[in-house]
Formats: sequence, C-alpha cells, structure tokens
Amino acid sequence: MKYLILFVLTMISSAASAREHQVIDTLGSSKKGQYVALEEYGYEQQRHSYFVRIKVINVWTSEYVGRSINVELPALRSNDLQKARERAKVLAQDELNRFGIRG
Repeated sequence: MKYLILFVLTMISSAASAREHQVIDTLGSSKKGQYVALEEYGYEQQRHSYFVRIKVINVWTSEYVGRSINVELPALRSNDLQKARERAKVLAQDELNRFGIRG
C-alpha cells in the first residue's frame, strides 16, 4: 500500500510540473470600458521558453476582437520574460490604439 501511494504522489507531482505556468493581467481599457486588453504570459516547460499573448476583448459582447499578438522567447536568462513582454507590447500598440485602449 505504501508503494502505491508513493507511486500516485510521484505521478501527480510529475504531471503538475509539466504544465505551463501562466499569469493573466489587464493592460488597459477603452474610455467607455467596452474594450479591454488582456495579457497572458508565462513559462512553457516543454519548450523551455517564455510566452506572451495579448488579446483585446469586447466586454459588451464577450468576444475577442482584432488580432492576437503572440511572442515566444527561449528562457535563457531570468530577464527574458520581461523582454518578451516589452516586445509584445510594442507589437500590440497598433491594436491598442485602434480600440482606444490606454493603460
């Protein structure tokens, strides 16, 4: 019985460590609050990389609008996540301006 419990705990811990770790945050919203920019970022263990996704959602219709911005950088240094986030924000600037989103 001890070995079965140990095996199950080992399987659970290995499955949990293979998932991607992520955070979802808001970058800003439009003046009337109709559009909100969402930034999802984190670490993907299988690819050993940092990722950033920026999307704009129309909260009145609960639909994503515009194009999604995706950036992925190898996780070589601890500041690479910050570089990926900055690059994504630069690439998303046209979409943010298009929907009048200010942070």
